[in-house]
Amino acid sequence: MTEHVEIKNTISRMVTSDFGQLSSGESTQLFTLQNKIGTQVSITNFGAIITSIKTQDNKGLLADIVLGYDTIQSYEHDPYYLGAIIGRYAGRIDQGIFSIEGEEFQLTLNAPDSQLHGGQKALNKQLWQARTFQDETSSSVELIYTSPDGEEGFPGAVTFKVLYTLDDDNQFTLEYFASTDKNTIVNLTQHSYFNLAGHNSGNILDHQVYINADHFLPMSERVYPTDEQRPVIGTAHDFTNQIDLRTLGDEIDGDDLQIKIGLGYDNYWLLNKKCLSGEVLAAKAFEKNSGRCISIYSDQPSLILYSANYIDGSQKGKDDCYYQARAALCLETQRANSLQKGCAIDNVLLTPEDDFYSKTRWVFSCV
Repeated sequence: MTEHVEIKNTISRMVTSDFGQLSSGESTQLFTLQNKIGTQVSITNFGAIITSIKTQDNKGLLADIVLGYDTIQSYEHDPYYLGAIIGRYAGRIDQGIFSIEGEEFQLTLNAPDSQLHGGQKALNKQLWQARTFQDETSSSVELIYTSPDGEEGFPGAVTFKVLYTLDDDNQFTLEYFASTDKNTIVNLTQHSYFNLAGHNSGNILDHQVYINADHFLPMSERVYPTDEQRPVIGTAHDFTNQIDLRTLGDEIDGDDLQIKIGLGYDNYWLLNKKCLSGEVLAAKAFEKNSGRCISIYSDQPSLILYSANYIDGSQKGKDDCYYQARAALCLETQRANSLQKGCAIDNVLLTPEDDFYSKTRWVFSCV
């Protein structure tokens, strides 16, 4: 669905509305941020989920470029983490077991042999407390949730805060904060599924991608990262050409073993050190027909490119669209792995003495 953009002299930068009741009876809210260009980002305080991002194409038409649902009930039962904040730990933990300084912790399992993305009722299924802010050039939503000690098996009471900001430079900033009263592990990411042609426009095989990473992590047949840091050069995982961007469809159905294991792209890329300032381009995606582009800057050391391989058409999304496999791509910045430390738990350790902060920026443009 597309619509014409009408830019008014006086911008309504923030609109707050009801988004329906959860099965618990709790009420949810929807916050829509808008900038002077006409870009709109909608966020609910359930799961800190981004439900919609509307940006202009090269004809000035506005379209929603992220997968999602029309109702809070659908988000409550969503199996794909559409648009959600993922944590406490984004990714898989084998058998749900990890250790800190020799002490072993058993997490809840929500997959046959692992805990995935924080467990059965993780951050994406919690109701966050929200506050809004705006000034002459931007608007923000601050979302806070305190996860009690032992929730989903994790040690420590952890207070999480996410600050989303949309500004007039067409930049959407995601800031993550976490503090704990016990040693624990935290690995956060944002799980928006992008289709730059529009959320209901079919597959993303014609999208072109750049990733500023010379190495990636191969995964085992069980879909866990190995300890190997493999150079991307000469592989289907080489997205380092910033001028002649690689098209996702070129190799996604090829013979590469890693793509066969993941049913598409689903690996960690280890971002080059120069990216970690947050000022050097880490990744971008481009869709040539609409001209839309998203550029990503982050201080996080790794990124997952995921091509929505496991979406199966069973869930009705926005505008009565039944999303299929490869209907979108995710570009998930996170700290689980790094060039310097590999897969070490030191990457994700959170202590009472050292709070966590991270910042990622999505910059929207059109050519």
